[in-house]
Amino acid sequence: MKLLVVTTSVREGRSGKKVSDWFVGEVEKDGRFEVDNVDLKELNLSYELPEKLAGSVQNSEYDNEEDVKWAKHVNKTDAVVFVMPEYNHGYPASIKNAVDHLYHEWNGKPVSFVGYGSAGAPYAIGSFADVAYWTKMDIVNAHVGISEIWAAFDEDGKLRHQDYHAYEAKTMLDSLTHKVEAKKN
Repeated sequence: MKLLVVTTSVREGRSGKKVSDWFVGEVEKDGRFEVDNVDLKELNLSYELPEKLAGSVQNSEYDNEEDVKWAKHVNKTDAVVFVMPEYNHGYPASIKNAVDHLYHEWNGKPVSFVGYGSAGAPYAIGSFADVAYWTKMDIVNAHVGISEIWAAFDEDGKLRHQDYHAYEAKTMLDSLTHKVEAKKN
C-alpha cells in the first residue's frame, strides 16, 4: 500500500517538517505502507488557480504542469495523511490551496491527520471536514494530535510522549489499512 504524507505548513520556522519526519519514521517502522512524502513548501503550488475548474478536468489532464505533478502524487497513493498545524483555530491556507488545485483525485481517498499546535489541532481538523466532505475524501477518525508543539520535542529533537503518539499513529494506520483494503475488495 502507498501512503502520501503531506507537510502542509509553508510558514518560516515551522515545526511541520520535524513532525512529518517523526511520522514518516513511525510509518516506516510499521512497515505496511510505502511512503511518498510531499512538502507543500517545496511543491510551491500557485495561489492563483487556473480558470478551468478542477472539477471539470478529467484523467488529471490539467493545463498547469504544477497541477499535473501534484495530481500524480495523489493518484499513485492509496491513502493520504496531512501533517497540519492549527492557526487561529483553523487550518492553514496552504492545505486548502493544495486541495483546490485538484478534485477527482481526492474522491474516495482515505485521509487522516497528524495535527499539531497548542492543543493538537482539533479545530483545524474539524473545520477541514467540510472541505473533505465536498471533495469526497473518506476521512478516518483516528488521528495524531501533538499538543504544545513548542515543547513537544526535546533538546535532541526527539518527540516527548513518544509512546502515546506512536500509539495514536498505529491506531490511525490500522484504520487507514482497513479503509484501503475494503476499497480493494
